[in-house]
Amino acid sequence: MEVETMRDERPQERREASRTCVGCRSGIVKDAEASFRVVLVPGEGGRHEVAVDLAGGSFGRGAHIHATAACIAKAHAGGLSRAFKCQVAGDPGALARNVVAAADRRIEGLLLGARRAGLLAFGEEAKRAIEGGAPLTLVAKDAGSSASGGPLREAVAEGRVVAWRTKAELGLLFSRELVALVTVRHAAVAREICRARSLSEIVGENAAG
Repeated sequence: MEVETMRDERPQERREASRTCVGCRSGIVKDAEASFRVVLVPGEGGRHEVAVDLAGGSFGRGAHIHATAACIAKAHAGGLSRAFKCQVAGDPGALARNVVAAADRRIEGLLLGARRAGLLAFGEEAKRAIEGGAPLTLVAKDAGSSASGGPLREAVAEGRVVAWRTKAELGLLFSRELVALVTVRHAAVAREICRARSLSEIVGENAAG
């Protein structure tokens, strides 16, 4: 399961200055600005391409990009080639779609890992977890009134709820018939899911625009 277990003891100012967007060339403040990491991979015919690395676990040199249409476009206009010192193929639209897909896979992986570790709650247990202040609840987009009201309404107001997929899709992921809501009881896992979900929404909106 992908959970942060080590604390970076470097001074805050050094951590904030450690990343630079290859699109606009300005610094990226982690957790304050939406951004993503890419790594260089071999493409067809000897061309070089980039792959999205949201978990930050891929080996090799990486580059970071702000999650904006302008920075993604500038990255493909020369920023990535400068960063990796080679010609990088691809286009901004394809990269944006890959970011959205990677964010979706990241959420899936985090949820499945959390389930194996016993960190998820379903059904009545999920409702009790919400009442107990669980850090995050995912609600199916087609859940309707069956997953609204009471403690969930309060959790929505507090920003502890996100809409993701449908009841059938959640059921398929967890090998159940239909899942209207699932609660995450681990703060670090919840934080990473929210980060991936937010990145997907921001990049998706920019790509559509």
